[in-house]
Amino acid sequence: MKRVDAYLRQSVFTLTLVVGAALLAISTFITFVTELEDLGRGQYGIGPILQYVALQIPETVYVMFPVIALLGTLMGLGALAANSELVAMRAAGISVTRLAWGVAKAGVAIGMLAFALGEFLVPVTTPLADEIRSVARYGESARGSKDGVWLRDGRHFVFIGELLSEREIRQVELFRLGEDGSLDAAIAIESAEYDEDHWTFNGVRRTRFLEDEIQVETADQEPWPTDLTPDLTPDVLRLFVLESESLSAWGLWRYMDYLESNGLDVEGSALAFWRKLATPITVIVMMLVAVPFVTGSLRQGGAGQRLFVGVLFGVGFYLINEVTSSTGLIYGLSPVVTAFLPTAAVAALVAIRLRSMR
Repeated sequence: MKRVDAYLRQSVFTLTLVVGAALLAISTFITFVTELEDLGRGQYGIGPILQYVALQIPETVYVMFPVIALLGTLMGLGALAANSELVAMRAAGISVTRLAWGVAKAGVAIGMLAFALGEFLVPVTTPLADEIRSVARYGESARGSKDGVWLRDGRHFVFIGELLSEREIRQVELFRLGEDGSLDAAIAIESAEYDEDHWTFNGVRRTRFLEDEIQVETADQEPWPTDLTPDLTPDVLRLFVLESESLSAWGLWRYMDYLESNGLDVEGSALAFWRKLATPITVIVMMLVAVPFVTGSLRQGGAGQRLFVGVLFGVGFYLINEVTSSTGLIYGLSPVVTAFLPTAAVAALVAIRLRSMR
């Protein structure tokens, strides 16, 4: 049986690589043509466009991994069926369930590859791609934010007007509440920079609200008080700049921990976190979908028919997954349930189908 499993893995891996290369080529070409529409805007020339497109490849592959795995398995098993090799395996006493087990073992390797891609490569290349495009097109960093960021740390509330980078912020306002919930003090800062292990304020105006008077103090420069947002390091602040999809699972976990410890909403970040953990399982399940397709109603079909059915199923699954995520957030469903529900539903259907084919 080890030889059978190895043969299945070889066929699935080979066709998955071919399908992945084909879909990646199409997607990359479309991205390149789309970016050409902004050619000449600022310093956005062919060089930056090629850099942007190349750095977007890991994220593109990561997003398409379940579909690539499904189509690759369909084509791989389909090639074995076309050569009557699956028939020979069945005649030798190998059940459909045992074939599925061999495919699942191949899926573990592909699923872990997908997880590693999203955990280690995508969080690096995607922000860098956005940075290159933003600097070339607009002359400013994409990691900055001029929309403002609100943070909370106990009784302290911080508003960052301009987040230029994780180490440089401007137009900062800090508000401290008293024990009774009334405003105790307010601090306006022109800018702040992180050097070594602490923040430094520049252009400080502090207003204290006492019982019978208001005190105003100014300073050109002073360190960030240790009792104000001590956990707000550049690493944490960077999590507020990046999109959840661009963060690793570890980064999302730290982000969730910061939000939760300060009483902020964590639902969106929790959903992104669990969806990342669900990716390897989704890849395995999508590969198992191909088994009843090839050994069942599509065993006599050609490669084009299998590819067409696989594309329809993959696109349908993607749409259902996105709709389920949005619906889960709206109705307050558990992020764990929302992230795993589509995959679990498909896995149940595959299990029922395989059981009926014994």
